[in-house]
Amino acid sequence: MRMFNGMKKVAFIICVVFFNCKSPDSPLLAEYKNQALHDIEVDSVKTFTYGLPFISPIEAQRKIQEIRKHKRDSIYKKYGLFMKNQGCVIGDKKMDEAIRAYHKITDSYLDNRNGKGWKEKMEKELSKY
Repeated sequence: MRMFNGMKKVAFIICVVFFNCKSPDSPLLAEYKNQALHDIEVDSVKTFTYGLPFISPIEAQRKIQEIRKHKRDSIYKKYGLFMKNQGCVIGDKKMDEAIRAYHKITDSYLDNRNGKGWKEKMEKELSKY
């Protein structure tokens, strides 16, 4: 019986060591996790966009775009968000993982900050612009 208890302890220690020996976060993942905590602290959580923005060559259209952008940015700010364009990023698995980790940390904060159904309210406001 004592030998069985000793084997259980050894098995337990091996399991603890095994489960605690995960590979460390990549520098990018660690950066995004730290950034998420910082952004929560300063109440300016990033929402990531992709692609190159279209800027109209026609001055009148460009002014309209700037006004719409300013109004949309104001709505995002109201909900504690800040738009961050990642540029043209395709198939970057490490970046995708880092952004998912960022949102995993910030989503519950935004839900507590803005209340139930905040995403739908925000989208309704944004749809005007």
